[in-house]
Amino acid sequence: MKRHFWKNRQWVTIAIEEIVIGVIVMMHYQQLDSHLPPALGLLDDAPFGMLYIVTGTTLLVNSLWDFYWHRIRLILIALSGGMWTILTVSYALNDIVKDNLSIVPFIFAIITTNVFLSAWLEPRYKLKGGDHY
Repeated sequence: MKRHFWKNRQWVTIAIEEIVIGVIVMMHYQQLDSHLPPALGLLDDAPFGMLYIVTGTTLLVNSLWDFYWHRIRLILIALSGGMWTILTVSYALNDIVKDNLSIVPFIFAIITTNVFLSAWLEPRYKLKGGDHY
């Protein structure tokens, strides 16, 4: 497990960030403005907080035990990347609607960039379910 931790430490940190965001959303939901489109305004509700926690926990387990069969790694990376991208866009639009600049979208943008860079560096055989091509 220690070997997998050092090998997948970027995914471990991303998973921990997802769990923390899920806990924050669960504790302080309804932070987004009501003038946002409903699809983006729902991203800080309690059910989505649970989704962030479940995704982060699954990614953490996947990173620590380094299994990648059935393209699970690809699914988790795509889900994490999509979640962080949509979260970044929703908080950026929230700042635009409120005419208020906060640091939250910039922090989410850095995390999103980290997810995409980590996905770019991920070995291709892990993304293909372990098949060596």
